[in-house]
Amino acid sequence: MGISNTNMILILSFFVILSHIPTLLAASNQQEESYKEQFNWRDIFNPEITVKITNKMSRGEKIAVHCQSKDDDLGTRRLYPGQIYQWKFREHVLDGTRFWCHITWREKSAQFDAWKSGERNNCIKKCFYQATNSRIIGPYNYFFDIFWS
Repeated sequence: MGISNTNMILILSFFVILSHIPTLLAASNQQEESYKEQFNWRDIFNPEITVKITNKMSRGEKIAVHCQSKDDDLGTRRLYPGQIYQWKFREHVLDGTRFWCHITWREKSAQFDAWKSGERNNCIKKCFYQATNSRIIGPYNYFFDIFWS
């Protein structure tokens, strides 16, 4: 009595499936490690804040952006249209955090608080600003409007 073709196919299929188990387990572990890297318990109580300033000038106009806090001077960056200046930080829980920026364009300039503890009306975890030829546009396009001086 020999093995039928159907049984032979089932046995081969079983071994093929067994041979793929280590690969499937490795992929599952990689996904789990990736999740662990993305999740941070600190985010529950003190989330990471992102500030982004984009040059939206027309005609190839570049701007100079200088931002700092009382503890960190982020330096001056020159941005061409479409370029982004971005940084991330966690708020100082006891002392508060304030980042202010000074942007110059030609002979004009504008200053503003990009983030200030206690002023949640401007943004929550992401503060995006756009420098245009007429003004600096803040989060959500309406909470913030600074004109060049």
